[in-house]
Amino acid sequence: MQDTDFLEQHAGDVAKVLHGQREDAECVFGAVSICWVSGELAAVDGSVDIYFLSSGVVRDPGPGTLIQADGTVVVIPGGLALQSPFVGEAQATRIRIQRTIAETFVPHALESVVVIPVRSRLDSAADAFIGAIMGEASRRDSAIAAYATEQILLELTGSLLLDHCGVSWESTSLTSVLRDQAMAVIAQRCADRELNPEAVAKAVQSSLRRVQAAFAEVGNSIAAEIRRQRGRLARTLLTDARYDVLSVQQIAEQTGFGTTAALRRALDELYGCGPKDLRERRGSA
Repeated sequence: MQDTDFLEQHAGDVAKVLHGQREDAECVFGAVSICWVSGELAAVDGSVDIYFLSSGVVRDPGPGTLIQADGTVVVIPGGLALQSPFVGEAQATRIRIQRTIAETFVPHALESVVVIPVRSRLDSAADAFIGAIMGEASRRDSAIAAYATEQILLELTGSLLLDHCGVSWESTSLTSVLRDQAMAVIAQRCADRELNPEAVAKAVQSSLRRVQAAFAEVGNSIAAEIRRQRGRLARTLLTDARYDVLSVQQIAEQTGFGTTAALRRALDELYGCGPKDLRERRGSA
């Protein structure tokens, strides 16, 4: 009888093991979810997965060499029929983000598997933060605490994607470093109406001409990146029912656009729709 009770309680776990993957209870925070996983790991269609591996073997897609995966970070865009880098089973902490949201951080850069053999400080901090959340998964947080966790995870995941999958992630040139620094400033301060190209250049302690040139090198501009990041933030607010109490004008003000006209133009350019459309489509987003 006890064996039957155990199997009933853990039927979901048994099914996942039979299908090659064991996944502990997933914690979902809006467009981002986190969990501990083991077995044969792979991303699913419509998502981008970031794995912080604690054991296993992976194949670097570049040189094709095998890497003992303890401490390795792997980013896998789902739905592209990419060859899995995992050789056999592995254990990892996983962040999963909706691909449409991931692309607001790194547009046109999620087309291949990325393997990072040595973790950065940001990787280690992210893994530790996820572990702390998972360790308290059974605790019921207040609405404010849950919202704060969701926003931190979203920005943390965006920073990881920028760090590992940005257009110049593998480059060590001074220009690419300058551009990445500017991108980080924009991502952090996009809601500030005072943020403009001159302010970005000042924040990275460089001339406006040099920063503009760094963005032009990859077919972008400082102003366009500010607008894109503000649009990403506006989209997050408009597709979250908790912010239905905010008018479109208030969202325009809180995301740095200032006016509804500027907000509408940016959303139409980025997503092909307006604020009302985004709110109405949230169920299918």
